[in-house]
Amino acid sequence: MDVVPAAGAVITDDDGRVLLVRRGAAPQRGRWSVPGGRLEPGESFADAAAREVLEETGLRVVVGRELWSLRLPTADGREFDIHDFAATVVGGNLEAGDDAADARWFAPGELHRLRVTTHLVTYLRRAGVVDPLPHVDEHAVDVAAGRDAVWRALGELLAHAASARFARMLGAEDTSRGGPAMPAPGAIVPGFHVVAAEPPARLALAGRHRFSDYELVFRIDELAPERSRLRAETRAVFPGMRGAAYRTMLMGFGLHRAATRRMLRAVRRRAEASARTPS
Repeated sequence: MDVVPAAGAVITDDDGRVLLVRRGAAPQRGRWSVPGGRLEPGESFADAAAREVLEETGLRVVVGRELWSLRLPTADGREFDIHDFAATVVGGNLEAGDDAADARWFAPGELHRLRVTTHLVTYLRRAGVVDPLPHVDEHAVDVAAGRDAVWRALGELLAHAASARFARMLGAEDTSRGGPAMPAPGAIVPGFHVVAAEPPARLALAGRHRFSDYELVFRIDELAPERSRLRAETRAVFPGMRGAAYRTMLMGFGLHRAATRRMLRAVRRRAEASARTPS
């Protein structure tokens, strides 16, 4: 596979707005993202980030610490190795240029209505640029099995439980399986991607569709030898009128509660069956 090194910059202003550009070229042409692009020969990732900001936005920046890195496969068989940095504006005037179709400042609350590049909001949230999602609810089930067995059962269930058809119907950011095997960081199943995995204690999934921006965090507590408690915490926002209607349907009619509890019970059955099977 041809790996393409690339770099970008996360820039905020005094009002907490983030600078985004509308991509004018592949990958993900037409979507909003942080300014960035490919490295030129001899460049470091940080130098490339500063150059790309100047070319795409007309702003001069000082590049700070690296915030995240990711691998982004493309339809033509390449894979972009992207490193994004915090950066501070020190001069210039904002004007879209190079392969950026547009460049604007956006308040964090405006990001949900934008077509942004894959998982961008998740990364911005982890970097502290976007506020954490508000708590919605939490459900738990006690399991007659150790944490390792519960962790394995959780990963096995999540690998096959999601519906690609339902994810597409909602306009989800993640509509097919990809990345490493569940539950490793970067694993993708319809509706969710793994943002953190700390076996056998914590697994954090995130997702986004046209009605909601959400996280599902599983925690496995040890109660006693061969006895655990599995907790599922949901965090989400439901922007706009359509989001509010979706929340009413999901929460008001108990659909989310029923689905979450059903999942927890399924993990319990799988984990307890595994614990009873001789190794």
